[in-house]
Amino acid sequence: MYKPSLKSNWSLVLLAVLAIFVFYIAQTSYKHTKADYYVEKLQAAQRMNEYMQVLKTSYLATGNNIDILDDPIQTGLIGSKISTITSSKAMLSEKQTALDPNLAAVFVQLLKDAHVKEGNYVAVGLTGSNPGMNLALYSAMSVLKLKPVIMTSLSSSMYGANYPNFTWLDMEKALKDKGMIDFSSAYASLGGKDDLAVGLSETGITDLNKAIERNQVKLIKGKDLEDNIQLHMKAYSEMLPKGRRYHLFVNIGSGLVNIGSGVNARLVKEGINKKLAEKNFAQPGVMMLFAKKNVPVLHELRILRLAQTYNMEVSPEKMPKVGEGIIFGSKVHNSKVSLICLLVLLAAIITVIIFDRADRHFMSNIVDPDEEL
Repeated sequence: MYKPSLKSNWSLVLLAVLAIFVFYIAQTSYKHTKADYYVEKLQAAQRMNEYMQVLKTSYLATGNNIDILDDPIQTGLIGSKISTITSSKAMLSEKQTALDPNLAAVFVQLLKDAHVKEGNYVAVGLTGSNPGMNLALYSAMSVLKLKPVIMTSLSSSMYGANYPNFTWLDMEKALKDKGMIDFSSAYASLGGKDDLAVGLSETGITDLNKAIERNQVKLIKGKDLEDNIQLHMKAYSEMLPKGRRYHLFVNIGSGLVNIGSGVNARLVKEGINKKLAEKNFAQPGVMMLFAKKNVPVLHELRILRLAQTYNMEVSPEKMPKVGEGIIFGSKVHNSKVSLICLLVLLAAIITVIIFDRADRHFMSNIVDPDEEL
């Protein structure tokens, strides 16, 4: 009968095979750990996905067509390269990458990192340039039940919300009419250079004004950029109920009224800024003035940076699956399975050693007949 022994080649081979087998089991055994705020993140991603479906239907109803080359996942939320209300150049990849519903989960994390809570008032400055980022923010604010006061610089860079009959304000209205949001822009300015659409044609300025009028949003139009900045601050103050305060200012994009100048957009750290007031800017925008009031600032400009940070696909060619990605959690080795595998291997080794020692003890007790003679 076969007995395990360290002196047996078969024993050593079996131990080696067992070691390889348990190593494979331990190496391939994972468990999924959910990230903080998992439920809220999943709800926000699902909500953004629903927003996008509604807006696609609304977009097609306007008579516009989807360019499959520019919009491979066919959302209807990629604008044209040039239109009457296009204010600046932009990268198509940024607009495509932002149309990932899971971006809403990233904004849940960002807002949680800013320590805002249900019922807190949040001042928001947007542009029409990146509908995906705007929708992600709206989804997160809705799930977290914040009270946003929103102002939009309406013109758009390339591939943004730059169809004259389907601007960002039109998108908001479509969502509000369906009961999907209970907030929208309270004020709008023309955006673009000096926040007055300087450089746009008369047709473009007319198109912007028509969009503001048909969506019944109040127009902010001062004599220059500095005047517009002050008018925005006054409007934010008037919109805030007595006895309440803003817990955060959120800037999405590079609207001059919010950042002050193009240089400032890249000087300000993206993400949460709590010490922005300590810096001096040649031309402070709304975000700097909020910082002077001790209001933290969340500044998000480049979606590709967020995509890299959270391992999101750049320019996806098919709709990303809701609820997937490191923002929702991670895969880690299952320590319990690894421990069981280790114990099994140790037990096998100990068993062989015990049998080997017993065999040696038995052999040592055998008396050689020649020795007794």
